[in-house]
Amino acid sequence: MSTQSVKAVSELLNEEKWTRATLNSYGINNFQELDAVIADVVDDGSEEEVREICEEHLKHTKNSIIALYIAGILALRRQLVDDTNLVMIINIFTDNRKWNIVEYLCKRILEFGENKFALRTLADCYDNKNEDENKIEIWERLIKVDYEEADIVRQLAEFREEEKDIEGAIDYYKKAIHRYINKKMFTNIKDIWDKLVEYCPEETDFFFNVDKKIEKMISPERASQLLENLYGYYREAEDWDKSIDILKRILDYDPKNVWARKEITECYRQKFKDHSQLPEYIRISNLTQSWRNVHDAIADFEKHISFDSGNFVCHRSGESDASGQSMAMI
Repeated sequence: MSTQSVKAVSELLNEEKWTRATLNSYGINNFQELDAVIADVVDDGSEEEVREICEEHLKHTKNSIIALYIAGILALRRQLVDDTNLVMIINIFTDNRKWNIVEYLCKRILEFGENKFALRTLADCYDNKNEDENKIEIWERLIKVDYEEADIVRQLAEFREEEKDIEGAIDYYKKAIHRYINKKMFTNIKDIWDKLVEYCPEETDFFFNVDKKIEKMISPERASQLLENLYGYYREAEDWDKSIDILKRILDYDPKNVWARKEITECYRQKFKDHSQLPEYIRISNLTQSWRNVHDAIADFEKHISFDSGNFVCHRSGESDASGQSMAMI
C-alpha cells in the first residue's frame, strides 16, 4: 500500500509534467521543499518505492528536476555508486549559470562524503562567483581525493607563492611534480623543477629521488637535462663536492656525455687546486681522454689524489700518536 509520502511524490511529478515549470523559476527554496519531502519518505520507509517511481518517470521525462533530485538523493542515502541523476541535474543548472543552485546541489552531495565531481563543480561555481577564498578551500579538498589531479596542485602552489607563503608553495610544487611525472608531462615537470631549484636547491635528496623517477618513467636523457640545471646552481656557488655528485649522476645516465666529463674535470681542478700532483693525476687517470671509460677514469683519479701531499696515512713504525699508531705525512 502506498504511503502518504509516496502519493505526495507522485502528485509532485504529475504537477511538474503539466505545469512545465521553467528553470528560471527554480530557487534554492524549491530544493529545500523537496528535502522536506525526502525526509518524510525516509521516515515512513518508502525510499525504494519512491526511487522506483522517480526512475520510471525519468524514462519518459528525462529532464524532470524533481525526479532527478529525489532519485539522486535517495541513491546517495543508500550509498549507491551511480550518481548519474545528480550529475545530470547539476549540469542542467550549470549550463544555465544558476550558480546559487549549483552550489546548493554540490553541497548536498558532499553531505554524504567527498565526491570529485561535486568538489570540482563547486570550485568552478566559486570561480564564476569570484569567491577565490572558497575556491581555494575546495581545491585543497579536491586534491586529497583526486590523486591524478596535477594542474590544480600547481595552481595552489602559485597561489601560495603570490601570497609569499614560500614554504606552502614548495610543498605544493613537490606534490605537483610527482603527479606530472606520473602523467609524463615533461614541460610541466621542467617548469616546476626550475622553480624548486630556485627555492630549495639544498634539498638534493629530493631532486635525486625525482630524477631517478624520471629516468625510469620517461628517459635518462630527460633526467640528465634536469640535473644540468641543478648543477648550475652548485657550480656557481663553488660547492665542488655537490657539483661532482651531480655530474656523476649525469654520467651514470650517459657515460659518453662530453660536456659532463669536461665539467667534472674542471670541478676536480677547482676542488684539488692546492694538490701538487693534480695535473699528473689527471693525466695518468686519462680523465680527459674520451677513449677511457669515464667511471674507471674517475675511480683512478680519486684513488691517486687521495694520497697526494697533505694527507696522512698510518704506519706500524715511527713516532706514535696517542692511539699507539704512528702518523707520517707524505
